Amino acid sequence: MEDYSLQHKKAWEFDAYNFWVKTSGTPEERAAKDKADPKKMLKYHAGYFDTFEGIRVANICGSCGKKAVPLALLGADVTIFDISKDNKRYAMETAEAAGTSINFEVCDILKIDMNRYAGYFDVVFMEGGILHYFHDIDEFMNIMNSLLKAGGKLICSDFHPFTKISDILKTQQPTMSYFSTEIFDGEMAHARFYDEEIRRQIPKCKYRKYTISEIINGIIGAGFTLERFDEHPSWEDETLPGEFTAIGRKNGSAL
Repeated sequence: MEDYSLQHKKAWEFDAYNFWVKTSGTPEERAAKDKADPKKMLKYHAGYFDTFEGIRVANICGSCGKKAVPLALLGADVTIFDISKDNKRYAMETAEAAGTSINFEVCDILKIDMNRYAGYFDVVFMEGGILHYFHDIDEFMNIMNSLLKAGGKLICSDFHPFTKISDILKTQQPTMSYFSTEIFDGEMAHARFYDEEIRRQIPKCKYRKYTISEIINGIIGAGFTLERFDEHPSWEDETLPGEFTAIGRKNGSAL
């Protein structure tokens, strides 16, 4: 693993299972919500899928399975790639409680086994703010392209680059010049929910935030045709952009 990936692994395995239980309920409680209305649990991301039944989905940095389990309930064959074994435990227990199944690969995203997964998936899906964990967006997008079949679909939903200059999502991350290429130390996503004594113990992550043009050019440069780029309002202030979704199609014959 890259040194910064090891650092991220330590951060995301710090009390992660207990955190999900506290904030999302036990796996059984979470599963009941997923089963009741899986499309609702996908939120606006559901609208970016052409179909669910029978497709192979790579859920990148899929965390505790909050999107993978609903996708599986809708008929998709889902594989989570994530660095945290604690996330795997919660996701797998939730899937079992929901009466469905998912696959979960605990690995460095940059080291996914391409002997097994190259050209395997119909859809590569990510959401919830993951791009800043990777320091070379061109390398990252090339890996995403390699995972897809010809004509496969990239659904990349992430924090809006405007968050570089303003903490509009109230994540308590440092702000900087919009054009900064700095790699900086920052708290992992859940740290702010702990009391100060525990918060200081949680390992830091190393982040690299991107501009809109870097993201779009990374997608195009990796061999995708960019089909859409949507901007979504902040959950803190609907007058400001909070997230975006980019849709790319791997060049080749359509699905």
